[in-house]
Parts: sequence; structure tokens; C-alpha cells
Amino acid sequence: KQHQVKQRYVTIDFNDVDINLFIKYISELTGKNFVVDRAVKGKVTILSPTRISVKDAYRVFESVLEVHGYTTVSSGLIVKIVPDVEARSKGIPTIRQGGTVYPRDKMVTQLIHLKHASPEQVKKMLAPLVSRTSVVIASPDSGMLIITDVQSNIKRLLGIIKAIDVPSIGEELLVLPLQHASAVNLAKSVDQLFRQQVRRLRRREIIKIIPYERTNSLIVFASKVNVRKIRKLITRLDVEVPKGTGKIKVYYLQNANAEELVKVLTNLPAESKGSNKQKGRAPLISQNVKIMADKETNSLIIIAPRDEYSVIENVIKKLDVPRRMVYMEALIMEVHVNKSFNIGVQWGGGGNFADKTGQVYSGFSGNPAPNQYDVLKGLQQSPAVLPAGFSFGILKQGVKIGNVYFPNLGAVLQAYKNDSDVNIIATPQILTTDNQKAEIKVGENVPYITSKNTTNSQQDYTNYEYKDVATTLDITPQINQSDLVRLKIGVEVIKLKNPNDISGHPTTFKRSAHTTVVVHNNETVVIGGMIGQDTSVGEYKVPLLGDIPILGWLFKSHTNSKEKTNLFIFITPHIVENSAELAGMYYEKRKNIMQHVQPGASNIPADFFYKKPDPENSMALSDIGFSELRKKEYGKARQYFEESLAIDPDNPYALLNMGVVLEHEGNREQAAAMYRKVLKVRAAQPAGKGEAAAGRGRGLRKMAEDNLKRLHLPVQPRSGPRSSATPAPRPAP
Repeated sequence: KQHQVKQRYVTIDFNDVDINLFIKYISELTGKNFVVDRAVKGKVTILSPTRISVKDAYRVFESVLEVHGYTTVSSGLIVKIVPDVEARSKGIPTIRQGGTVYPRDKMVTQLIHLKHASPEQVKKMLAPLVSRTSVVIASPDSGMLIITDVQSNIKRLLGIIKAIDVPSIGEELLVLPLQHASAVNLAKSVDQLFRQQVRRLRRREIIKIIPYERTNSLIVFASKVNVRKIRKLITRLDVEVPKGTGKIKVYYLQNANAEELVKVLTNLPAESKGSNKQKGRAPLISQNVKIMADKETNSLIIIAPRDEYSVIENVIKKLDVPRRMVYMEALIMEVHVNKSFNIGVQWGGGGNFADKTGQVYSGFSGNPAPNQYDVLKGLQQSPAVLPAGFSFGILKQGVKIGNVYFPNLGAVLQAYKNDSDVNIIATPQILTTDNQKAEIKVGENVPYITSKNTTNSQQDYTNYEYKDVATTLDITPQINQSDLVRLKIGVEVIKLKNPNDISGHPTTFKRSAHTTVVVHNNETVVIGGMIGQDTSVGEYKVPLLGDIPILGWLFKSHTNSKEKTNLFIFITPHIVENSAELAGMYYEKRKNIMQHVQPGASNIPADFFYKKPDPENSMALSDIGFSELRKKEYGKARQYFEESLAIDPDNPYALLNMGVVLEHEGNREQAAAMYRKVLKVRAAQPAGKGEAAAGRGRGLRKMAEDNLKRLHLPVQPRSGPRSSATPAPRPAP
């Protein structure tokens, strides 16, 4: 029966009910016998919307009695309900040292054996922390402290006594009530300050500063000298701060956008469903925190307490990081449908086939992909045939058209720019940051006649409206942690059906595609299968005779021709990690232009071809080379170091890193010559803090000496040329 009572759940919800009726209800619920003192009177209000167990209901009952100044005293099978003041002389339970104290509101007597502290001093310290009906008795002879109070408060007092009952010589206890400052915050600051002082002086002193939030007081336990110092410091710190000062901070962002970051910080999910979200506040921190953005200086204005500001600052530092960039090359071209155009790519098509539904993948060219329904076998046997409908594919490395391999899109452009069956519409290239939309639009404004007046008025007029006839490409790249690039692609090509039409009513046709793909860095996405039709109108006539009215038709003719074309879009994303890689891309593009454009061209600046030697250019090339060296691209790194040394032969970073490359190639003597030259120019700059720099904090001279010493040690036979030399990045600015 007792087990069944424990498992029962009830709802306790009373509004202004007589306390004696509530006692009777608990008696019937728990089966306990209560003897109620005549002094027990009053009304009870309990709000409990959820069901609770009978055991918890009895704890609520004890809490209600404690709030009204009463308590329970057990006596055999009877429970007495008496005022708190009388409970001291009744048979309340006594808990000895080490006994378990539960967080209940039942009156008990706790016996505490003090090991080090004086009972009188502890009693004096605890006096303001107990209720008026509680009793604290000090027994100096036995070193004991006897406390009569509710269990929940005794549990708190035991924590305080444990902290101050430690070995000491001449320590004092002091309770300092605060008027303005927060006990918790001030305790942390003062305690940290004095602990650092004790640690610096290497003293074995005990200093304890405990905040008591209930009365906003500090409990100080330290030597007499330190107590005086702490009291003086707290008196100076516990002052009223003028409103609006001390809580306003300005954080200047280096990379993130202030307005966007405010949205993130102020729209964090609340801790509970019932919390109210307010504009400009971060619910997970507190309602007193406000964050605003200043667009002009790209900074955040934060109003928050210092302890909460540190939390916000840590979040901002994690979000305010440099964003990687993506350089995208695109090629938009039209191919005549009669042109044999076989691209080495895995093409994908989907739809319903026969009585089976679902997505089906197959290879239209290159290596055939597996086909679970085997319905595209005929197409697989003819790899030169491209899909007639919209499709896309991904090229792992370079572009293969027919049997010709092209390393990049620039090679495709160069090969087909003079092919009459291939029309290069646009070759856009654009650089954008991660997760930011980039758009390129190339075209012209074509006039459309909207109205025309040909009446008998004195002056005829025609109204025109200009519309864009253009090729538009918009891409939004998103880089994940594995260097996969998610591309959200939108392509729109608008063309005139008849470019030679002079009627003022031109007709256009539009081809567009929108898709999202995920590719690796430097892979090429191919979108194709968008077939359009070009219409051209031509007139052939005999000069002069063809212009004769009516009879002229005998000497002229009109021709209409239609040609179908297939539109292909190639897109290659390149992830740009840092400024060195961006500079390297610039030098590569510049080199390509110099190969195809002769010096002296009117539309190319002269200094584009003839750059004056500049040490900064040498350093930039050295940085690019080190970036390639970290990726173990030794061939590319060597080219940049050679260009850097051509500009500045004494560049110590290029010399040292060139030695690392030569050592990797097995040219030990040439590598040693580079290291000796570093010593000769006496470059003692500190090494950078790049992830690949093993010798952090060492000078270039030291690194060169270490590499030379290692070269003169016996070398174990190896399977191939390897290098354990330490590279040197330039220090970050």
C-alpha cells in the first residue's frame, strides 16, 4: 500500500484556502496523523499547474508551513504542527557530523564539529545569515556549533562553514554588506587580485572571499593585515557608477559586416519557449544586453555588463574571421547541331522510363556510367551524341573535346575562337567572397518601337523603349570544410532572332538554366542541351534594277535561313585561400596576357610589360612561392622564388626557401649555397608564425645555420629525394 501511495500523482492548486483545510487534505493524502497547535492560522495559496507525486506534495506542505512561520515535529506515529519558535523545545530531529542534509523546509538541529575555526567567531559571522526564528549556539569547550533552522538553509550554511574552517594563524572573519556593487562580480575581481599577489610573493596565506547573494554581502576570511587591505579596497570599489558609463563598448570589425552580425547575435534562440524576443537583445545572454551596428565605421556598439561582454566578445571573435574567396572562370559558347562535339564528361539525365519511375544516370560520352534500368544502352553505344534536353556534367581535370585534351577553359577558347561552327558568346571571369552572389551581364540595349504617329500632322514621331539583350551569369559559391564548392548557378542568354531586322520590332528568344551543383576545387561544371534556333534574312539584287518599283522584284530575291545551335556553359571555381594565392593568380593571368599580346599595344599600359624592379614585388612573389611550398607544389614554388630572386637577389626569404626546394630535388650543394648566402646578407628577421613553419620565433640566420648543419650530417639512403629543411614564411604584418 505504501508503494502505491508513492506512485500516485496529484494536483495541488489552492487559492486562499484555510490552512487547517490544507492540513486535513495532506493528512488524507499521505495517511499521516497531525496534531495542530491552536496558534496555527491563516490562508494558503498554491499555484501548481502540473501533477506531482505524493512525496513531493508533502515537501510542498513543509514549505508552505515554513513560509507561514510553522514547522513539523515528528513524535512516533504523530506529527506535530507548531510555530517555529516553539519547535526548538520540541523533539525535532538532530543531525550529527557527516549526516545527510536534504534541501527541505523541515526544522532540524545540526551539530557541527569545527576543526580549526573558533565557534564564537563562526557564530558571529553566521548571525546575519539565519532567520530570526533560528538558533545558533557556540560551544567553545567542545569546539562545536549547534544550529537549529530549516534544512534548506542549513545546507547553505554548511557550504560557508566548510570554506572557512581551515588551518590558519591569526585569521579573521568579516562580513561586508555592499551598497552598489554586485557581490558575485566584486568577489571574483578582489579574490583574483589578492591571489596573484600571494603567488607573486610566494607566501602560504589563506584568503577566501565568498559572495552571499541573498544579502549582497562578501564574507572575507584572511589575516588581519589582508582583511584591512581588502576592506579598504572594497570600500573604494563599492561606489555608485553614473548611468550610461562602464557598460558601453565599441568593437571594430575586421572582416564581418556589422549589420549582418547584429542580426545573428540578436536573433539567437531563447532558452525557453515563453521568453519574449526583443529587438536588439540577445536572449541567451540577458535582457540587459543591447547590440547595435554602426554602418559607417563597420563596428558594433555593445551595452552589457563586463562579465557578459566577455562572452559576447568571444562569439564575435569566432565570427569575425577572414572569408575565403572563389575565382570563377566561365565559358559560354554555341555549337552548331551538325558539329561533332564530343566532351569527355559524365552526362546525367533523368525522368520516367517505360513503367519504371525515378532518376536514371547514364554516360553519353567518356566512360559510360552504370545504368540500373539499361534503357539508355543505345545512347551509350554512340558516345558522340549529346543529350537533346537540358543536362549537366562534371569534369575532373581539364576539358576533353573529341580526342583533344584542353588543360583549362582558356585553351578551349583559343582553339575554337576561329571555328565558324562554334560561337563564343562570353568568357566571364569574376572573383567573389564565400557565400556572396556574383553577377556578370554582357550585352546591348536594343531599341523597341512602342508607338508611332503617321497621321497628317505636321510632324511624325516614333517612341522607342530600350531593352537589354544580354547574356547574364550569376553564381553564388559556398565552400565547406572539405573544400567542396556548392555552386548556385543561374544562366540566361537572350539573343535577337534576326539581327538584321530594321523594322523596329525585333524578336528575341531566351534560354535560361538554374541549378545547384557541388564540385571539388578546380573541377569544371558543364551545362548543355539548351538548343535554340537562329533565323537570318538576306536580300540579293541587281544594282539599280533591283530598286525599280514593282519591276524590281524580277531582279532581286529574299532568302530565309534557320540554324539550330546547342548552348554550352563551362564553369570552373578556384578557391583563393589568402592574398598570396590571389597575387599568384594575378601573375599567372598577367603571364598569359603577355604571351598573346605584343608589347606596344595601344590599349595595354606600357608598364604592364616593363615593371621596374621593386623589393615589394620580390616579397610578394616570395609569399606566393611559400604558399605553394606549403602545398608541396615544389615546381610552382621554384618558379616564384626564381622570379623573386631575379628582382631582388638578396631577398633572404626567397633564398632560404629556394634552398628548401633545391634540397628536395636532391641538389644539396646548390641548397647549401643558398643557405650560405642567407648568412652573408645577415638576415636576422624573426620567422613568421605560419602553420608549416617548424622553427617558430627563430631568426632566418638561425634557420639557415640549422639547415647547413643538417646537410653535413651522414644521410641515410632514401627511396627518393626528400627534404626536412625548415621553410621560412615572411612575418605577418
